[in-house]
Amino acid sequence: MPFCPSCNSEFRAGFTTCNTCHIPLVDSLDDDEPEEVSTNGARSAVYEDDAEDTLQMIATFEDDAQAIYVRRLLDDAGIPSVIAGGHGATIRSCEPYRIFVDEDYLEAAKETIESFSSPTLVTGQIEGNISRLSKELDRIERERDYLKPQVHAVRTSLTKLQSDLNTLNHELSEE
Repeated sequence: MPFCPSCNSEFRAGFTTCNTCHIPLVDSLDDDEPEEVSTNGARSAVYEDDAEDTLQMIATFEDDAQAIYVRRLLDDAGIPSVIAGGHGATIRSCEPYRIFVDEDYLEAAKETIESFSSPTLVTGQIEGNISRLSKELDRIERERDYLKPQVHAVRTSLTKLQSDLNTLNHELSEE
């Protein structure tokens, strides 16, 4: 029976990808699971294949958008990283999203993540959420014609919010 290495779900024979995590399934969890160890109070994962490479967990997030955003920040900074766990807000019993980096990149990753809380990055996250909401409103409008007045009202609010965020970003960039 195949298993998902992220959420540990078991699948019937013939399945090749986890329908929740969207990652390839493995034949056994024992071969691919990292062994979590504690080093000076920090959790890390050691993969059996290459015990000399130690991954350090540097952040956890309940929200997939935040985890993906921070992972993109790390990628843009040239810091290799791995996301594990998490399944979104609709599944309450899952682990949070965890981001791991090689211990050689730990300090650079911490500095990059500290910049995550800067106001321009936060407004960038909000803009991303607005974009996703706009796509969802498109879907709702197509599927439920009777909700067009409510969808229009929400779009008007989103347009105002986007304008306010643009103004805020402009003022922040001038500081």
